[in-house]
Amino acid sequence: MLEVAHHLARVGRYTEALAEYDKILEADPRNTTALEQKGGVYYSLGRHEDALACYDRALKLDPHLLTTWYEKGYTLRKIGRYAESIACFEQALALDPENSLAMANKGYSLNELGRHEDALACFDRVLASGSSNIRVMASKGIALLGLGRNKEALAIFDQALGFNAINSFVWQHRAEALRRLGRTADAEESLRHVTGR
Repeated sequence: MLEVAHHLARVGRYTEALAEYDKILEADPRNTTALEQKGGVYYSLGRHEDALACYDRALKLDPHLLTTWYEKGYTLRKIGRYAESIACFEQALALDPENSLAMANKGYSLNELGRHEDALACFDRVLASGSSNIRVMASKGIALLGLGRNKEALAIFDQALGFNAINSFVWQHRAEALRRLGRTADAEESLRHVTGR
């Protein structure tokens, strides 16, 4: 039944998937896998509070569910509840200190709260593992901008563009670093990669 429900969710047949998860949970209310996956369907539908309720139910049954802590944190981050999301990512990291997804997402939330030094530490840990994650690199650059370390930010944006030269998000923030460094013409050139003009 879980496989059927998961398949329905994967192909976007969310209403049917929810019905299947409800059947599973009626037979086995303590099925944390069904609760987590049902939460994922609610997330896909934009029903974030329902998703969080599923994750909370699962975590009440078993507080050692790494992916559930991560999914709850991710959902909270997506709806702007950054401090709560950080607490969830910390729970995930307590279970698996090497979890780069939880570490990166903790950093994203910290950046949103203006806690750039703490965010930088998260991004450095992810990148130290040899990751070439452009999103993490760009976010490290944003943290550096937040700290006024504009030359370092420019260097990390250039490094990110070495992996993906068409990423407009990176070009936009590179332009900001150049602008702050007084390099207005170079900033305008960077922005042309965003606007196409």
